[in-house]
Amino acid sequence: MGNEITPKSAELTARQLMGQKDAIENELKELEQILKGQGVEMDEPLVDESGFPRDDIDLVAVRTARSKLISLRNDHKDIMKQIEEALHAMHAENKANKEDKSVETAINRPRPFAIVNSVAPDSPAREAGLLKGDEITRFGSIHSGNHQKLQALNTYVVDNEGKSINVTIERGKEKLVLQLTPKRGWGGRGLLGCHISLLK
Repeated sequence: MGNEITPKSAELTARQLMGQKDAIENELKELEQILKGQGVEMDEPLVDESGFPRDDIDLVAVRTARSKLISLRNDHKDIMKQIEEALHAMHAENKANKEDKSVETAINRPRPFAIVNSVAPDSPAREAGLLKGDEITRFGSIHSGNHQKLQALNTYVVDNEGKSINVTIERGKEKLVLQLTPKRGWGGRGLLGCHISLLK
């Protein structure tokens, strides 16, 4: 026992462990019935008052049952611990799957996450064709699932200075893809020359 449980096999592992737990519990009941049938408990003496082995019980059966009970109870503790680990792994897997689906949805069915509030004259943004009110659904590799409150977008702009970026926008009922190249020296502040805020 004590094998490492990975999230990928968590559900199968949990099912297998539950089956083992049930088998152990059934065997424990059978062994407890053996002791009950002999009229003894786990810690009851197996010798009489004179110190001689008791002749009113099957000593071999009682000793065997007691030994197996101790071993199986330890196994039961181990299996319960492994079941708990498997359930935690299943929870982690489900959470990861939900996050993956969220990102997948953002990529395959993008929705606007930012809006252009203003565009400076002669700026890279104006050259690209951005207008006030444009809603951004993708900015290079940045989308609604990973923009991190636009921090990721700001970092992406700095990292791609002088490089052409595909910017997907919604303008009314239109969906457009513009080519925007962040650059300095255009006569104004920043690399884009526009003000972008998070869409609420």
